Amino acid sequence: MTEAHADEHQAGPAPDAESTTDSPRLGQLVERVSMINRIHGALRSTLNIDDIYSIIMTTMISRSALDLSRAFLIEYDGGRHSFHGLTALGASDREEHDRLQDEIIDEEKYLAEMVRDLHQLEPSAEERALFNQSLLELSSHAFWITTYQRFSAVNGVRDEIRKVTFARPMAKEHAGQAPGGEQPRAKLLDRILNRDSAQVVSHAELVAARMPKQLLEALTDDSLWCPIRTNKGLRLLLIADKVYQDEPISGNDILHMDWFAGQVALALENAEMFHHLESAYNSLRELDQMKTNFLATISHELRTPLTAITGYLQLLLEGKIGELTSSQIEVLKRIQAHGDMLTGKVNDVIEIAELDSDRSLEVEIKPIDPLNVLMNILPRVESRRAMKDISIEPILTHSIPSILCNAQGLGRILFHLLDNAIKFSDSNSSVRVEFLQIEDALHITVADNGIGISREQLKKIFDAFYQVDSELTRSYDGLGIGLAIIKRQIELTKGQIEVESELGRGSRFTIIYPLAEQP
Repeated sequence: MTEAHADEHQAGPAPDAESTTDSPRLGQLVERVSMINRIHGALRSTLNIDDIYSIIMTTMISRSALDLSRAFLIEYDGGRHSFHGLTALGASDREEHDRLQDEIIDEEKYLAEMVRDLHQLEPSAEERALFNQSLLELSSHAFWITTYQRFSAVNGVRDEIRKVTFARPMAKEHAGQAPGGEQPRAKLLDRILNRDSAQVVSHAELVAARMPKQLLEALTDDSLWCPIRTNKGLRLLLIADKVYQDEPISGNDILHMDWFAGQVALALENAEMFHHLESAYNSLRELDQMKTNFLATISHELRTPLTAITGYLQLLLEGKIGELTSSQIEVLKRIQAHGDMLTGKVNDVIEIAELDSDRSLEVEIKPIDPLNVLMNILPRVESRRAMKDISIEPILTHSIPSILCNAQGLGRILFHLLDNAIKFSDSNSSVRVEFLQIEDALHITVADNGIGISREQLKKIFDAFYQVDSELTRSYDGLGIGLAIIKRQIELTKGQIEVESELGRGSRFTIIYPLAEQP
């Protein structure tokens, strides 16, 4: 063999040797990254505290995760400065441990196959990324949760751990004021809770600290203790051991537990934030319902005497109780006009309360004549219009087509638009009602030359009880619910609304409805 050939022969196997050395390392790295992704996916796929606890327990004992023998979860009560056993997961002996791990692996394979079957549904290209991510989270979440539910009651360890309770001695007790046995416990808990890393605790240390007998009987070997803190402070103690494995707790176990503790803390903070927001939302809904009930009740109570007042006024004006002088008639007409305005406000409050209390309300949508609806509601605004001598001018440039809408809903919308336009216009001015067909829709615009609305205020005008002029001395009456009613009615009648306005130059409110099919 030549020297060149010899060198070639000697150098040849090197890449294969290197690949065989690196291949297991690469496989381990891929497996580790996969495990991290699954844990991430599981923790971020739920905001349920109990599900998070299930994920914590299964993650600690799963061979494809932290690979510890048994896991114990201890909850901290900050108000009472005490710890209480919550749950545990793991076998009672080596044989049971091996069987449990085999079943966990089978569970993981089953869920992986289920995800692959779902993936064959072939979602569209734009949905694929979201679909794949959802499947990954489904797989992770289902694996941890179902595994915990299946194996959490394997033996009586969980029931015994639930009996665990012990106090956390406070700082003042460290100065010799603690009762017998508390000083060693305080030192041990200080070591566990005041360091940034998980701590290995021996059985002898637990005995010296006089920990509860349930812990002493369960933790007969070295155990790994790790506190979980959120923004609210100390929440949990994670405890695990490797009693059914040949190797002791290692530095890698501590490193993985520290990483996992950080992920758990984030998941718990998100869950706590969600439940806080959910609670606040439910409280606001209850307050809103109370407001709605109050408005409905008080409005009905007001409408009853108002009906009697306006009825007697009508009898007086018609002369059925006796003849009146012209001055008396004029005064009664003014009383009647203001009574009508007050009745209108009460009716508005009742209407907004009814709309708020039944968000699922549906109305019949059918072809209607919008001009006929307009003519029918004009008498309702006559009193306010006459007081300010404002003219209402329907602008008709062509025949008005039928639209798909609800006649009663459209009537309420047009009434409130006209009522607002009259209210915010100067005396002796005009309000225009324009009808314009654009393609397959009819645009109905109520326009005025009144005070107008600023761009900033336009964002809020459809909120109930919002007043553009909120000062106590504002120049215009009203409760600020007319536009809120319009918004609700637009939603119910499947229409759209557009607003154009400028301070000092008036406003244009345009409602849009589809045309009905022509016969």
